[in-house]
Amino acid sequence: MARFEEGRSISCSPLFEGEAYSQWSNVMKYFIQAQDFELWDIIEEGYIEAPKKKKKQRSENDTKAKLNSRAMHILLCGLNEEVSKKVSTCKRAKETWEKLERLYGKEEKKDGAPSCANLLSSLKVDGVLALNEPEVSSNSCDSNSYSFDELQDAFDELYLEFEAMNSKFKKMISKLEIENDFLLKTKLDFENQNEILKNDLEISKSSNDVLEKENLDLKVKLGSLTKEKEIISYNSSCHIMTKCSHCHYHGHSIHTCPIKKRKSYRIRQVWVPKGTRDIEINVNGSKAIWIPKSK
Repeated sequence: MARFEEGRSISCSPLFEGEAYSQWSNVMKYFIQAQDFELWDIIEEGYIEAPKKKKKQRSENDTKAKLNSRAMHILLCGLNEEVSKKVSTCKRAKETWEKLERLYGKEEKKDGAPSCANLLSSLKVDGVLALNEPEVSSNSCDSNSYSFDELQDAFDELYLEFEAMNSKFKKMISKLEIENDFLLKTKLDFENQNEILKNDLEISKSSNDVLEKENLDLKVKLGSLTKEKEIISYNSSCHIMTKCSHCHYHGHSIHTCPIKKRKSYRIRQVWVPKGTRDIEINVNGSKAIWIPKSK
């Protein structure tokens, strides 16, 4: 019976010594996702600290900082001393991962390992040549041919890139859907507010019409009052309202009657009882009348 050797420990992260970065990165990715998917989100997307004004924002910053420290711990435990020195200045997991990709991902491509884009472009070129030139020598085909393992590695790399892009687009779509729902709600709120404002405008227009009618009525009343005032002022100026009870003339009172104030008239006239002299008198007047004074 065949015996199988023991594999690596599940609790230990894979060690990277500066070679076979693509293989190590794939294994490390699955190892981190097995620990916690939020750790891989922090490595892939990073985080930005929000201003610490509210308790909710402080708690969010604390949780993100804890996830970042856990991810950094896993990454640094999976690097040897030489590699860890190169990324020792990095403080965030995303920055560390991107720096490893720049340092060792490009070196593998330069060493001769076919990248996914180069492999696809070469396959497209080979396919076009095969269609346009059916009679090609076997030597040219062998020179541009790749092994099954190389094709499998390129396919795996392409599939991982596709999954990463797909996850990013899904997150973007979910965010856009949330924003779309929020915009629809705000649109409905604005429409309701617009209807309320329209009703208020109609009510204000009707009240404005009533006020205009009342204003016109008040103007008419004011005009009539001004006319009455002018008439009263004219009458008072002409002294039509005053009448003397002594001489029965308009324009003065008994106190300012000129006939009563004449001295000659006072001298020549005296008060006598009614009926004593045969003179026309006012029956409704006073009990005495003025008559000429006898000498």
